[in-house]
Amino acid sequence: MSPTSLIRRRAASGAITASALVTAALLVPIATAAPAFGCIVRPDGTMSCNPRSTETGSTGGGGGSGGGGGGPVEPPPPEGLTANEAVGFVPVDGGGAPLQAAPPNTFELVQSALAKKGLPVPEVHTAPNGKTYVRMRTALWVEGFNVVQTAPVSAGAQTVQATAQPRSVTWNLGEDKLVCQNAGSKDGKACSYAYKRSSAGQPGGKYEITATISWHITWTCQGADCDAPGGDLGEHTMTSQPTPLIVSEIQTNTGR
Repeated sequence: MSPTSLIRRRAASGAITASALVTAALLVPIATAAPAFGCIVRPDGTMSCNPRSTETGSTGGGGGSGGGGGGPVEPPPPEGLTANEAVGFVPVDGGGAPLQAAPPNTFELVQSALAKKGLPVPEVHTAPNGKTYVRMRTALWVEGFNVVQTAPVSAGAQTVQATAQPRSVTWNLGEDKLVCQNAGSKDGKACSYAYKRSSAGQPGGKYEITATISWHITWTCQGADCDAPGGDLGEHTMTSQPTPLIVSEIQTNTGR
């Protein structure tokens, strides 16, 4: 073999060896790490998350030897749980952000405001008091015929307040009913009634009379969380306790 051929063969062999080394180097895996989060949902509804990383193994070159590869690195159990209790937790990207509470219901706040204030129970008065006579004008009036306004109630970004305006009083007088558009008065000029029959035939010999006040209720709301700026709750009533009233007939003396 000529010296020139030997040189060419050695050069070709060196090129092949260099190419093989480059190819082997390209096939070596590069270690990577991918951060993630592992989270669980506890029985009480809260969420706990821990960071979790996964590494792929790497092989080392040189002398035909390679490094070993590592498996997934498990995070420690979430705070408050043992390793057994933490089995089966599900990874969630980004961890557990706290949930925002929904704004309170405006109408429920209005009902709460009304429950705290309440409507007054009417108190019945008559003149004459306790006993009257047939065909005699009997004055009627009540206590409690007033505007009722609740205290402001706030929750979240809203404040509500309700107002009740008295409209009328319905009198149940035993033998008839009467509606007055006011509280009445002691002199009888605002609201009065003249009985047509005595109460002798009634249980206990007396009428049991009641007064029912009717209020018209509206409400307002201020704030970003209000479902509406206001509303109308219509008519609401409150009735008094029964009040006994004896009605007698006036006896006339004809001289016989």
